[in-house]
Amino acid sequence: MRSEAQVQAGFTVVELLIALAILGVAMSTVISAMLANTSLNTRVERQANAVRVSEQVMESYRQRTDYAALQFNDLSQTVVMNGQTYTANTDFCPNDLPQATKNSMPCSSTSVYIRVEVKHGNTVLHRAETYFTQFGNES
Repeated sequence: MRSEAQVQAGFTVVELLIALAILGVAMSTVISAMLANTSLNTRVERQANAVRVSEQVMESYRQRTDYAALQFNDLSQTVVMNGQTYTANTDFCPNDLPQATKNSMPCSSTSVYIRVEVKHGNTVLHRAETYFTQFGNES
């Protein structure tokens, strides 16, 4: 004779479908969160690379001694970092500086105001501005 426990030993098709539906909803939530996290990580990595690119570009200008020559040449350069391509656009002594800044930090043969804007595609990821001056070489 069979007991009632032996008759109800397995899952019914309806129970199995409900369990699969619940599992599907849970997995879609987890996958959505993982995709969002991956997108955020990619964006943060690109921004960090853009900061590094601007630091490298600024350092290359800082090491120069011919600041007067830089003032008339806005530059654009392509830099590849960690497999990503970035464009660094540099403005020397930009025209859109406030008048007080132009007066207090004029561009000359021994000093230059530099603005670097780093893009990935058409998206601006980082913008840095600085003023470089040489000491002891006044002419």
